[in-house]
Amino acid sequence: MKFLQTGDLHLGKIFYERSLLEDQTAVLDTISAELTAAHDTDEPYDALLVAGDVYDRAVPPPEAVALFDAFLTEIRANCPELHVVIIPGNHDSARRLSFAAGLLDAQNIHLITTPQRITVPVVLEKKTHGETECAAIYGLPFLTPGFTGTEAHRQQDMAQEAVSRIAAAHEAAYAGIPAVLCAHLFARNGVTSDSERLFVGTAEQVAADIFKPFAYTALGHLHSCQQMSETVWYAGSPLAYSFGEAGAQKYLLRVTLDFGTQTVKETDKQQNAPMRPEAPAGSARPAVTVEKIPITPPRPVVKLSGPFEQFYRDDERRFAGYTDAYLEISCTDRALVENPMAQLKPKYPYLLSVLQETAVLDAGTSAIAQRKALLESNAPHDALSEEIFTAFMNDICAELPENFDEEKKAFRETARELAGGNE
Repeated sequence: MKFLQTGDLHLGKIFYERSLLEDQTAVLDTISAELTAAHDTDEPYDALLVAGDVYDRAVPPPEAVALFDAFLTEIRANCPELHVVIIPGNHDSARRLSFAAGLLDAQNIHLITTPQRITVPVVLEKKTHGETECAAIYGLPFLTPGFTGTEAHRQQDMAQEAVSRIAAAHEAAYAGIPAVLCAHLFARNGVTSDSERLFVGTAEQVAADIFKPFAYTALGHLHSCQQMSETVWYAGSPLAYSFGEAGAQKYLLRVTLDFGTQTVKETDKQQNAPMRPEAPAGSARPAVTVEKIPITPPRPVVKLSGPFEQFYRDDERRFAGYTDAYLEISCTDRALVENPMAQLKPKYPYLLSVLQETAVLDAGTSAIAQRKALLESNAPHDALSEEIFTAFMNDICAELPENFDEEKKAFRETARELAGGNE
């Protein structure tokens, strides 16, 4: 049995004031092509798992909704037997995402968004070599306080409660069938980037060992593709959504459950014990294989660093290959360059960010040194006060106000009064 795992699509994402819908359309086309190509073989995918954050915000733009609608319509037409399992993430509105869930269920598109739905699996059956393979797929949306109907507020506690309910329901109705979980959460020790909406501290992180009842767990929320345990994986986001992810390879995951090669948990093997209650799939499980499928984005996300003139002139054409990349350029000049974005944009149409941290730092250090020198000088009190006040106004104002002389006089008199009239 074979699944394709993705998540964190963030449809409708705005990246430095630029819409990424064109890039996201290309990514969805890639997913559709992978599903369709496999459908035409003797080993088609049985399910597509979308592990949350379908949209980038709770009220997505109409264009993003239309894009996802077109995507689902296309894969339904090309792969009518395929099951699609979708859960909401922390960026989604579960209520909005659940629109027409009952109708879509009949079309093999399963939106798992409510507490009642998490214990009702999508049961897949597949005949292989004359035998029937089965798997039960459960969905666990991003958990908010009150979702489980308890007073739990910590993600660990809420997730543990939800998983316990799923395991109990599975044991009661589907014992002996492998269980698969699709969830959206922050697994402890997961590698983060600066494009996720994260929580402070460890209270909102979940230990991966709570997923032991499942033959496989597909996670969403963290944007880097990563393995949390032998059978717990994040696919990561299909596109880089920050310059902190510049250069990161993105993937889809091809997950295969091999029912011909079953694994036995060591604890049961050693103790010759019967099936444990927390293992809904039984002590014997299908072997799990996870393969990474690289994604080629329409435009890479790239960070470059160097002197402004190096990028502006580019006499050696060193940066010609970056004209189609989303760029962040960090200028290392010690002097501030006036309006560098306007100067560089004609050469790099997809330039999104220009940093001048070195110059800004130097300017700040220089200003501090000047203030210190003024304070340590032996200038007369009135003259010193006026000079410091003028320097301060130059720092905070693009240009001095018309009544600046009056303000300076008022400041001088106030400073003299506070100093007790001593110069």
